Amino acid sequence: MKRFLFTAFTILTAFILLSLILINKKMYIDKEITIPKGSSTFEIGEILEKEGVIINKYIFIIYTKIHKDETIKAGTYQFKGNYSLKDIYEKLAKGEVKLRLFTIVPGDNLLDIAEKLEKENILKKEDFIKFVFNKENVKKYGLVGESFEGYFPPESYALDEKETVETLIAKFLELFKKRYLPYKEKIESKDYSQFYKKRITFYEAMIIASLIEKETYIPEEKPIIASVIFNRLKSNMKLDIDPTVIYALRLKNLYFGNLTKENMRIDSPFNTYKYKGLPPTPICSFSLSSLEAVLNPAKTNYFYYVLSKDRKRHIFSDNYQDHLKNVKENIKNY
Repeated sequence: MKRFLFTAFTILTAFILLSLILINKKMYIDKEITIPKGSSTFEIGEILEKEGVIINKYIFIIYTKIHKDETIKAGTYQFKGNYSLKDIYEKLAKGEVKLRLFTIVPGDNLLDIAEKLEKENILKKEDFIKFVFNKENVKKYGLVGESFEGYFPPESYALDEKETVETLIAKFLELFKKRYLPYKEKIESKDYSQFYKKRITFYEAMIIASLIEKETYIPEEKPIIASVIFNRLKSNMKLDIDPTVIYALRLKNLYFGNLTKENMRIDSPFNTYKYKGLPPTPICSFSLSSLEAVLNPAKTNYFYYVLSKDRKRHIFSDNYQDHLKNVKENIKNY
């Protein structure tokens, strides 16, 4: 009996010593693993052992039971480097899931962002759209406008697998406040009398910046496009900007890649061929260079522009006859 007890004690001692060694022993791991929601401790141990992240699932299970106050979080984890079993457990318990980059590019609108979120399996498109086009939600964040359009800056954002609409908006708005809000006082205190008939609000500047973003990707043209917009507003002319019509059509799921004469007659406050003044909200996310163009527009007499035949620049004119000539020379099948 004594011999049996001694043997059992020896085995138990050896197991404990081996466990302590394995718990703290580091080994190089380069793996990405996924812990499904609702996985038991045993199932997690099996996954880790099968993927070669740990040597022994039973030691992991015992270690987990000792730290029963911690709950392992589901998600996808990236392991790249030297890890001990203790390190692995702490990473799982803290929920340090793999971050992915989600990119908003200049000119993306809320519909584009919604489609990307669904395509990248971050959020359902319908859930995002329902939230960001709700005026009451906009008010809750202390913002101006009927939607969140224009408030989500172009950038690559690090997201985890636990993102919700609210956590995403918090990330987007944090960057907006840091990068864009410093322009608010500059714009609202600026004397625009040489460009426009009154001062403009920061939200109006956001709208104009979004129009500029959609009209040109050439940085040096942006102040000139801004001057055309201001000149037309000051002269009480319609803006006649194609992307506003496209935006109106997309909101109603009626845009199929081409603008037709029928499209141009769509009855929407976003249709700047039909209604004078600015559209009610921005029509896309915009870069800082577009907002800076609103702050510092060029001083010109231009009222018209058309994209050149090689699509590398715009040709500007100060009268309609010259504009028609430029259109005929640069637009195929005009």
